[in-house]
Amino acid sequence: MRHFFQLVILALSLLGFCACADGDSIGGSIQPGIDVVQTDTATFRLSSQTVLVDSILQKNAVAVLGEYTDARFGTTRADFMAQLYCPPEFTFPEIPDNNIDSVFLYLYFDEYYGDKSSLLEATVWQLTESLDLDRAYYTNVNIDDYCDKQTKLGSATFTPGSADNRWTTQYKYCVRVPIDSLFGQQFYLDSQDRENYPDAFSDVRHFIEYFKGLYVSTTYGNGAMVYVSHIELEFCYDYRMKNASGVMVDTTSATYFPVTGEVKQVNRYTHPDLTAYLPVSDDDSLNYLFAPAGMFTKVSLPVNDICSRLSRKNINYARLKVSATELDDSEWGMTPPTKLLLLREEDIHTFFADYSLSDDLYSFSADYSTADSCFVFDLSSYVQKLIRHGDGELETGSDFSPYANMLLVPVTLIQNTDKTSLYLLPDYKPSAVKIRSAVHPRLPMKLEMVHSVKPSMVQ
Repeated sequence: MRHFFQLVILALSLLGFCACADGDSIGGSIQPGIDVVQTDTATFRLSSQTVLVDSILQKNAVAVLGEYTDARFGTTRADFMAQLYCPPEFTFPEIPDNNIDSVFLYLYFDEYYGDKSSLLEATVWQLTESLDLDRAYYTNVNIDDYCDKQTKLGSATFTPGSADNRWTTQYKYCVRVPIDSLFGQQFYLDSQDRENYPDAFSDVRHFIEYFKGLYVSTTYGNGAMVYVSHIELEFCYDYRMKNASGVMVDTTSATYFPVTGEVKQVNRYTHPDLTAYLPVSDDDSLNYLFAPAGMFTKVSLPVNDICSRLSRKNINYARLKVSATELDDSEWGMTPPTKLLLLREEDIHTFFADYSLSDDLYSFSADYSTADSCFVFDLSSYVQKLIRHGDGELETGSDFSPYANMLLVPVTLIQNTDKTSLYLLPDYKPSAVKIRSAVHPRLPMKLEMVHSVKPSMVQ
């Protein structure tokens, strides 16, 4: 039997519908004045499947380095290539005897994932091919295309929790890698050789053709990954300068070549044993989400069924709840992503290339609820447009395009210093979760709606 509630009661019911608790009951009717608005509920079964990620566009400024093996999701390895920035018309100061004393690569970071006591070795090679400043790179980039690993520049062992930064106050941790002094010496001599290298240090594009960049990877250790926020190459030397009295004196100084936004940094992620840990099946009762660049979940909506059953209806609310299950509460277990993006499947690359935020029509975002172990997506705007499109009621010239297939992607929200949301990027931090699929025997993933129809006026 249908019941009639006051408008305020329905509003409270709709607010309660936004929660994640299982077994929510939604629907009813309202009486605003003499208009009778009848509400009802509808539930639609979906289809879902886990998708192994081949690659995804990675534009985050953070360089991730390390290796970590999770008991449920397997091994994640992260390394990166980076170019160095050279200021226009760069020259070294006058250096006595043309002697570079030492060279160091600094990897600064504030955060890491995993065991702080894990022993890792960072190794640095010189690139043999230059990265293209104007090209977009993906997380499955082939390092061998850019580095033959014949020119090793240096290495250093470290543990994330004890890599104290003794060189700046801006970052908490630092890995300081000693670089081959012969490399530093030749680098300096080339900068003075205007006959053979007339333009090498004149601007960024000429410089990255002379010095193509660095490849940094871990060659030993497992158990942690560090999030490198700033990278710079340091050349240390003695040189002559005038003091306050105008007398030439010897002093010690350094020149730095940093990795900045003007040059290219490319992150690579690999999961070499993922399918051994998680064999994927389309009829599995569970789907998986795994970052960085490990697993997405594809969700397909029954758009024809929705349009047929809800023709001429108003959509008050439409939700898709993604429920986590079998959470790993062990000390080093992976935790669920803090935020998910649900977007049209065909937009997976262009969304991130355009530095986008969710628009609630072709893309939707939801935060993880630790209290209820789920993500809730509001698809109301899309479903309403879908029905209006099916009924032929969209305004003339509308470019709305219906779609059925979507992807669930772990993401991170980028904000400015004022906490204004700027754009979403694929999550570079390790996270993983098992979610109930559309064929889960007890609590399948489904689309739930409240809809209404306004009949004739009640006399």
